[in-house]
Amino acid sequence: MWGKGDIKIVDELASPDLRVSYPSLPAPVEGLAAFKEVLKMVHTAFPDIEIEIGEPLAEGNRLAAAWTMRGTHQGDMMGLPPTGKCVNWSGITFYRIENGKVVDERGEEDALALLRQLGAIPG
Repeated sequence: MWGKGDIKIVDELASPDLRVSYPSLPAPVEGLAAFKEVLKMVHTAFPDIEIEIGEPLAEGNRLAAAWTMRGTHQGDMMGLPPTGKCVNWSGITFYRIENGKVVDERGEEDALALLRQLGAIPG
């Protein structure tokens, strides 16, 4: 979902009660419509985004995956105007799955590295 920009896949993979939280989000995102808006924002900010996902680890209804994102900042991102800079940042995401759908997505990411690369904070 994050890398392809195919918003329709959210309906297939996520529960209507989806809750998503990452340090770079101002607050947890609740529900499919709100999550789709976050995805649209990410794909507007980084239309060429690529994601490399490490080998996932699964146990029961939980899944964890490390990832690295790369892209060119070409659109507004939470009030930060486009910089044209190529950036990369990494993190790990933990998923909880019920009835074959993601109900909880919690991530930790190196948001500091991203903001430094974009020039939003001194590096």
